[in-house]
Amino acid sequence: MPAPDVTQTPMQRDRATTIFEKSVEGRRAATLPEAGVPETPLADLIPKGLLREDPTELPEIAEPEIVRHYNRISRRNFDLDSGFYPLGSCTMKHNPRLNERVAA
Repeated sequence: MPAPDVTQTPMQRDRATTIFEKSVEGRRAATLPEAGVPETPLADLIPKGLLREDPTELPEIAEPEIVRHYNRISRRNFDLDSGFYPLGSCTMKHNPRLNERVAA
């Protein structure tokens, strides 16, 4: 992992990078083998009114980087297994994971 940029504030460094910012032209998540059947133009299969005029804007990114990206942003979510959440504690019953497993 590269060293953090010291010219940025902690808040700037903690900002979640979008998947589009990680996109690199020409990079693919997967390559598929030849299907072994003749290729049919989309215009022959889909009515012209339903076809896009411009290509879909999708990020070009490798599969491992996609997995790392979504794992990284999922860790930004809060849950009771990773932190303390005091709001409502006087009215809500806390059920530790161990008790839930024993009761099941």
